[in-house]
Formats: sequence, C-alpha cells, structure tokens
Amino acid sequence: MRLAVWDPDEPFRRWREALVQHAADLKLAVEVIDASAEPEAQADFALVWHPPSDWLSSQLGLRAVFNLGAGVDAVLPQMQRSLPGVPLIRLEDAGMGRQMADYVSEAVLHAWRRMADYAALQRQGRWEPLVLPPRGSFNIGFLGLGQMGFAAAKRVAAMDFPVLACSRSGQARAGFDAPWPIYPLDRLDAFLAQTRVLVVLLPLTAQTRGLLDYAALCHLPKGAHLVNASRGAVLDQDDLLDLLHSGHLASATLDVFTTEPLPQDDPLWRHPRARITPHVAAQTLVGPAAAQVMRKIAAIERGERPGGVVDARLGY
Repeated sequence: MRLAVWDPDEPFRRWREALVQHAADLKLAVEVIDASAEPEAQADFALVWHPPSDWLSSQLGLRAVFNLGAGVDAVLPQMQRSLPGVPLIRLEDAGMGRQMADYVSEAVLHAWRRMADYAALQRQGRWEPLVLPPRGSFNIGFLGLGQMGFAAAKRVAAMDFPVLACSRSGQARAGFDAPWPIYPLDRLDAFLAQTRVLVVLLPLTAQTRGLLDYAALCHLPKGAHLVNASRGAVLDQDDLLDLLHSGHLASATLDVFTTEPLPQDDPLWRHPRARITPHVAAQTLVGPAAAQVMRKIAAIERGERPGGVVDARLGY
C-alpha cells in the first residue's frame, strides 16, 4: 500500500523514517511517498497538513485521510466537496496533550500571580507587592473538553485550582474521568459568569465560529483573563480588544488568530495586556504521530474502525 505525506512544515525525510520504522514494527508493507515531490502519484492513505485542494481531489483511491493535528477545520470542507465518503481521521493527542497542559498551566499561573499587573508596574518603575486572589476561589473554566481540554484541565486541577467546563453536550467524553461541573453550550452565559480564567480549546465549527463576541465575553467577571489556544475564528478579536481597553478583561494569552501569521499592523501585537505566541501551544511530534497513524492503518487493514474518525456533521 502507499501512504502519501503532505506537510510543508516538516522535512519529508523525518516522516518517512518514522513511518517506515513503525510500519515495520507492525509488519505492514507501506511505501511512503512525498506528495509535494510526486503530486501525481496515487496513494491508499494520506497524512496531511493544509493540503492543496486540487491535489487532494486528484487522489482517487484514498481509503482514509489522516490530519496532522487535533483541529480538522482546514481539511474537512475540502473532503466534503471532493472526497465524500472517505473517512477523515484526526490524531488523538500524539504528544500534544502534555504540551497543551504546559501552555495552559503557565497562562493560569501568569493570571493568578498578576504578572500583567507587575509588568505594568515595571513600566512605571514602581515597586509594589500585590495581593493575590485566593486560589480556592480562582475558577478556571475550560470551554471545550476534548483531548486537549481534558489534559489541560486535569493538570490545572492538580495545581489545586477549582475547575469547571463547558462542552457541546454538557458531558465528558466516554473514557474521560472529569469530576468537575460541566455546562452544556446552551448555558454558556452561566458558565462564563463563574470563570476567572477562560481557557478556550474548542474545535472550529459552524456552531463555534464567532461564539465569543462582545456580548458573550461580557458575562465573564470584571478582571477575568482569557487564554485561546484553539482556533482564532472562535473569538471576535475586535471585541476582545475593546474589552482589554476597557479593563473588563485583565489579560489575554493568545496562540491562535483569525489570520495567521498575525499581521504586523494588528494592534494585538502592541497591547500591553496581550501576550502573543505563534500557534505553538501544542505541536505535532513526528515520532508519536507516526506510531499512531500506523496503528490506525493496521486497524483499518484488520477491518476495524480506528479511533479519531471525524463526524462531519459535528465538525470534529
């Protein structure tokens, strides 16, 4: 069988070495090809990150497409148009959960320890110790409780912060032990009203696009903090800026944006209460990702349904 790899961000050599190694471990006979170097070559499976739509639609014999990363919003619309019926399979963690937990934990501590306030005092040359809010009442709210959200929430709860969550259904996913209050998305306002640090880890779907606008964010308590490490289009950036300017939001830690890279003239770059990172909260690790892809291909070869198959109706 043939596996085509399209990943503009990672040298093909690394993918080929890792995939071939894990295929051999599973006794799979797989030829790994570089789709960007051989765009006309046909494959049985594809491992992709933001592939060109004309290349994807030209693959007439695909049995499944594996998406590099947890979010599938960039490739799902393409497949619905040109490859209906071909399963899209996302990576399940593959080393990204720990990275996301690290990123979110740092942002939570940055908010709780009032580091944005200390940065403002530093700019003024003022030596002024600040009183910290009680940890036990500093609620951390997770909007989205998938693989990434659960890993981050579990870490933050272990740091003795109270955790609450909000998901589409108001329930934890099967197999997840989530002993926190979980609100359904139709009770978003009540969830936000109790949240001191809002951690956004939603997939981008028709339901979540633009969900966090001015009206929604105003339900957060005055002085709340926001962390977005999901997709930029979930959040209205202009409304976010207004709320930072007014002081309703004390800070924002932002890893994702509607336009990436974030344009140089975007005022978020220069806002003293915004921290910007270039979509690095949880990056795909070649080794764990290759191992997972090969295990999923082995399951397909056995006639089994692998984990991570995307429900096109839900968008994740």
